[in-house]
Amino acid sequence: MVHWPEVLVTYDKTNGVLFSADAFGAFGALGGQLFNDEMNFDRDWLDEARRYYTNIVGKYGPQVQALLKKAAGLDIKMICPLHGPVWRTDLGYFLDKYDKWSRYEPEEKGVLIVYGSMYGNTESAANALAAMLVEKGIKNVAVYDVSNTHVSYLISETFRYSHVVLASVTYNLGIYPPMHNYLMDMKALNMQNRTFAIIENGSWACKSGTLMRDFLENQLKKMTVLDEKVTLNSSLKEENISDLEALADSIVESVQAKQ
Repeated sequence: MVHWPEVLVTYDKTNGVLFSADAFGAFGALGGQLFNDEMNFDRDWLDEARRYYTNIVGKYGPQVQALLKKAAGLDIKMICPLHGPVWRTDLGYFLDKYDKWSRYEPEEKGVLIVYGSMYGNTESAANALAAMLVEKGIKNVAVYDVSNTHVSYLISETFRYSHVVLASVTYNLGIYPPMHNYLMDMKALNMQNRTFAIIENGSWACKSGTLMRDFLENQLKKMTVLDEKVTLNSSLKEENISDLEALADSIVESVQAKQ
């Protein structure tokens, strides 16, 4: 029941091959190279393997942990998934990825910034924060537009990074709908064990930050929300820079404390 009820993982003890069905698979078509050691997996396949696991199997971390414990007792020489490369070398590398993902442990120390912007002002604040973080020594920073990025990529990146910044405009006294959908996908996939920071924007009755914090703390598991928050009135102004700097410092301190 990790994926579909009829899926079975089969071990051939005569030659040590694990026919892993949908486990250890990846989105994408093989381009003539069948085995993992015939390709640059980190460059060409890791992102799609992560996106596959996190969006399809992500909710079932405990079940995957149980499967990995069973597999640990086998002398596995090759892993043959239904789709994606066949693994015949460095099996521990991919097993470690599955172990991290299924324990909801961040794969990398870094900051993911996801923004929802209607007129470009929240986007500008998100980019300004990204620049500050890099200037303060955080080199692993990624920025995505929640309106123009498929949520499967956002979920994959959320599993990847240790820290996430949510920057959202207020829409009809609520969270911007694409941002809310992203949060709902986190809930559906059992996302946990991440540190969040919040930027909120609104011309009047700015509510998105309060609502996002409430969702993270009460709808998700084991989430930490930094106390520093940036509140914008339509656009990033000179008086907001000190708040943005304080938020950046808080994020840097948290990233470094987790190393």
